[in-house]
Parts: sequence; structure tokens; C-alpha cells
Amino acid sequence: MSLLIRPLEEQLLLAKTTTDKSLLWELHKSPYMNVRRAVARNSNIDSDIADNLIADPVLNVSYMAKLSSKATKNREFRTTLTDCVLCEKSELDLNCIECEKFNNNMI
Repeated sequence: MSLLIRPLEEQLLLAKTTTDKSLLWELHKSPYMNVRRAVARNSNIDSDIADNLIADPVLNVSYMAKLSSKATKNREFRTTLTDCVLCEKSELDLNCIECEKFNNNMI
């Protein structure tokens, strides 16, 4: 059974905690941005996963992948990175709608 049809919460937990490279490879293709971001922050990823995620169209994901010690590629960010992109909160607890910084930027 594909991991990508499992619920978001289950994918997030695996993305944060697994050491299995084949699971991380599958999870890095998740349709959920928070799952891909959690994979990018997992210290057990390899350079192939990190480099793929650096090219992710979502800055929250690509920025975290760029910070990985496993990344061998670089990416220039030609825009100012927002607090959301730089956020260090765990993806398991991430609720952007309730974030004070997010709400202050929406005013």
C-alpha cells in the first residue's frame, strides 16, 4: 500500500521519525507540503532526496532542504524569505492559521 494514500497525520509522523530511506524517498513525493518539509528536515535523508526537495516549488520545503547537510545542490532565493518559510516549528504541531506572525502579516 502506498504511503501517499495514508492520512496526513500518519505521513507527517513517518516523515519526522523514520530512518528508512525507501520510506523517506516515497514521502518526499507527498502532495502535502508539510510532509515534504518534514522529510527535508529529517537527518536520515540522502543527497538525492535533499537535492530533489531543493527544487520544490514551495519555498517552505526548498529552504529547509537547502539547510540539510546532505544537500549537494544550491538554490538562490530571489525573494525575501517570510517568517513562514523560516519557521522552525515542528510540522506535527504546525498550524499556520493560528500563527501569530502569520496573522499579523495578514492585517
